[in-house]
Amino acid sequence: MYEFLLTLHNLARWLVLLAAVWLVYQIVSGLRGRTYGSADRRAGLLYTGLMDLQLVLGILLLVSSPLVQSALGNLGAAMQNSQTRFFVAEHWVLMLAAVVLAHVGSTRVKKATDALLKQRQALIWYGLSLASMLLAIPWWRPLLRLG
Repeated sequence: MYEFLLTLHNLARWLVLLAAVWLVYQIVSGLRGRTYGSADRRAGLLYTGLMDLQLVLGILLLVSSPLVQSALGNLGAAMQNSQTRFFVAEHWVLMLAAVVLAHVGSTRVKKATDALLKQRQALIWYGLSLASMLLAIPWWRPLLRLG
């Protein structure tokens, strides 16, 4: 079950990154004068929804991971190893922050009154979310894990 969840989490990562690329494209083109429209809203909702899916998969991985379970048995030793520390302490905190920032962005964009303000709010909050997510991805691990 753990390997299946890990593969699913890895594949969903690429969907989130693709959604982020589309979202950034929408924001940048919106800042260049295009009015905020339904495609912009869909891009934000897709990104936020996929981030939520990643969060659920991540929580399931966190509770079923042999690495995390053994690290919790000796937390002091786990913190001495940079890769173990990354998954036990850093990865999930940064990813949770990325999800929260995406939701804040979604709310701020929805409440903004004009198109330019919506685009600016999207740039700030989704940009912070994306930056946090990029910092939290374990780039040294296989980029495509299929089993």
